[in-house]
Amino acid sequence: MTAALALIAGYLFGSLSGARIMGRVWAAGHDLSRTKVVLDGTGASVITRGVSPAALQARAGGAGGLRAGAIDILKVLLPTLAAGLIWPAGPEMFLVAAGGLIGHVYPVYHRFAGGFGISPLLGALLVIDWRALLVAIAAFAILGLVFGSAYLGIETWPLGLVPWFVWQGDAWGVGLAVLANLMYWWRSRSELIAAARSWRRDERPWRLRVKDFARYPDYEVPSE
Repeated sequence: MTAALALIAGYLFGSLSGARIMGRVWAAGHDLSRTKVVLDGTGASVITRGVSPAALQARAGGAGGLRAGAIDILKVLLPTLAAGLIWPAGPEMFLVAAGGLIGHVYPVYHRFAGGFGISPLLGALLVIDWRALLVAIAAFAILGLVFGSAYLGIETWPLGLVPWFVWQGDAWGVGLAVLANLMYWWRSRSELIAAARSWRRDERPWRLRVKDFARYPDYEVPSE
């Protein structure tokens, strides 16, 4: 019973949309569902579909995007922390986090049209295992520098969570990491495909490719 309640509670909290909440102030009247992402210094770009802090950032600047991201982090961090304190020896903490991720991507309050899951994943990991977050981000940042790909270095770090939790022998952590990756890569598959194609065709030397880290990600409002 407590497991089901934890999952449902996490889902309901996760369904809150930081971008929509802050968008009422910072981007009133704007459609947040489509955002242009400039992938690298070659000018390659892709239109992503999802309501996220990045979508608000494209329309209202960094301040609006940061506030939306903070809401999306806290809406999972706080319930996950509470579950861990109430049920320190059970799986409820992981189930609250999983529910929060699902709610963020498929929010019941907004016709199941949500974001990509990165902000709530950050909130969950800060409670469950902050080391996983640091190791995954650092490992893929290094890979991105080696291969000269800002997309690889900045966007793909959730992949590192699976081997981390496997190494830790944490079955619930593995499950959460797999769930997060499945949802994230399904929602951002168009960006992944476009970034891979652009990287293969990019003939710039490595020293110019790594300069993309300074300006990626670059979010813009797509032209109609």
